[in-house]
Amino acid sequence: MRKIINQDNGKIEIIGNGHEKPLLHWFELTEKEKQEFDYDGMEEDSFFRYKNWIHTLSDIMRIDKNMPEFMQAFDGYSPDSFFSGILVKLTEDSDYIKVYTYIS
Repeated sequence: MRKIINQDNGKIEIIGNGHEKPLLHWFELTEKEKQEFDYDGMEEDSFFRYKNWIHTLSDIMRIDKNMPEFMQAFDGYSPDSFFSGILVKLTEDSDYIKVYTYIS
């Protein structure tokens, strides 16, 4: 999926394939991936791989009604920069999520 949305302040491009990504537990991460999250409580968190990078659900911020309109179809986001980041959509099966990139 490649969608371009015109907002008041410019264009937003949302890129993704709509495939479900499995949520992972601490024990399913590689040793190298675990080193990225070396702090207390990580064993209880959920993780996912996207674009050759490991992310944790605790880093995803919830989208509420005050967020920009282009985000409203999603459940959470994590910015990479002021102009880009990832959007996540929870699935009915809580073991998976859908992940997209946004660029403005």
